[in-house]
Amino acid sequence: MKTRRRDFPGTDSETSERLKREVASDEAAMINALLELRQSNSLSLEAIGFLLGADPSQISRYLRGNSKVTLTNYLRIARAFGYRCKIVFERTEATESGDTTLSNLKITSHKVCNARRTPTS
Repeated sequence: MKTRRRDFPGTDSETSERLKREVASDEAAMINALLELRQSNSLSLEAIGFLLGADPSQISRYLRGNSKVTLTNYLRIARAFGYRCKIVFERTEATESGDTTLSNLKITSHKVCNARRTPTS
């Protein structure tokens, strides 16, 4: 699942890279599960696209991980296959450096990009 930001700008570069890899791995697992459902249900991209009101080529990009897609769209694809998705949050494994809780991350300063601007007259 592509997001606007794939990195974690509030952490040091090593932690950001590790978290990016972990998120990419989770996304790949979700895509692979959807691809397995597609194979087992023999649904064409055209049929999925019709159900979702999307172009079959867009569905193909979603299932290859080449397009920005929301979690909602992945859930909609699963529903098109006749499945409901349950999200389970599991505790991450401790890394070599110790626990991965937020309080133990190395936080770095960064510029806030979405700050409101004051109106100019």
